[in-house]
Amino acid sequence: MRCGDLFLSGLAYRLPAAVDVDGAVDEGRYDPDDRRADAYASVTVAAAEAPPEMAAAAGRLALHRAGTPPSGVSLLLHASAWFQGIDYWPAAAYVHREVLGDAGRRAPALDVQQMCAGALGATELAASYLAADASRGSALVTTADRYADPGFDRWRGDVRGIVYGDGAAAVVIGRTGFARLLAVSTVVDTGLEGMYRGGEPFAAAPGRPVDVRARRAAFAAGRADRPAGSVGDRTATGIADAVGGTLDEAGLKFGDVDRFVFPNVGLHVLRTRYAEPLGVDVERTAWDWGRRTGHIGAADQLTGLTHLVETGRAAPGDRVLLVGIGAGFAWSCAVVEITARPAWTA
Repeated sequence: MRCGDLFLSGLAYRLPAAVDVDGAVDEGRYDPDDRRADAYASVTVAAAEAPPEMAAAAGRLALHRAGTPPSGVSLLLHASAWFQGIDYWPAAAYVHREVLGDAGRRAPALDVQQMCAGALGATELAASYLAADASRGSALVTTADRYADPGFDRWRGDVRGIVYGDGAAAVVIGRTGFARLLAVSTVVDTGLEGMYRGGEPFAAAPGRPVDVRARRAAFAAGRADRPAGSVGDRTATGIADAVGGTLDEAGLKFGDVDRFVFPNVGLHVLRTRYAEPLGVDVERTAWDWGRRTGHIGAADQLTGLTHLVETGRAAPGDRVLLVGIGAGFAWSCAVVEITARPAWTA
């Protein structure tokens, strides 16, 4: 989707304190070989705040930075990848109540379940919603997750090369702002859906600990629906199609991009699955930031972009490509052009 008349007007994140990864190695929770390959320095760990509480804090700050009153928001989308703290309950409604209140009575509050591509997927939905009606002023996208024991082992719950951090992020999309949203798009390959389902039967109620490694092993062994063709080839094609399509819609070539924000995976995975196949130097990414937070679900792209803008590494005239991937599988990308240095970075 080409969306040259829409802007990012506010960005923010809410991150808990970071925990040094070496402590997890010493405790036997994080494999030392993985530690060396991943090169994470720390991960953010929420001790008390639930994901919707962090999302509300990030949303309020993003609106403040945008100068947008709650009454100016026409849509609120909340993305998440895992448990939000309460079953059978819409987290988006909580964020809406905390951030917009009665002033947002005409703004729908919807949850987006696109896993770790959710924030960018929600950005695409929000852009479409605003483009459909010029009277709609702004949209607020939030995302938050907390990967806590005993349900999720942040160190070994997923495949090697990914350690999970906690936190939230938010973006305000509107008619004016500091960064033009040039294009956003999504590519899906639901033939890979079984990779994160594995051989697990459908349960009548939640409560089982997440073990993605076991699910992927079952998928690889053929104990879950598996498509023809190499998984590696299909995932490489997915990211290439999403990146290429988004740049085409923006009217840009790959060489026109100055900065890249990928998921906060470990360094070896970042290099071999993202940077090298696309011909990107790691120094042009937000890796130096991501290695301090871990993989924060769908928040990686927004926290990374916020960091680049706050530090001036993404300056007026720079174009930034945001790349997200979510189990299911979905690849969502967005490309923005920084048009001004916002006052809140001073």
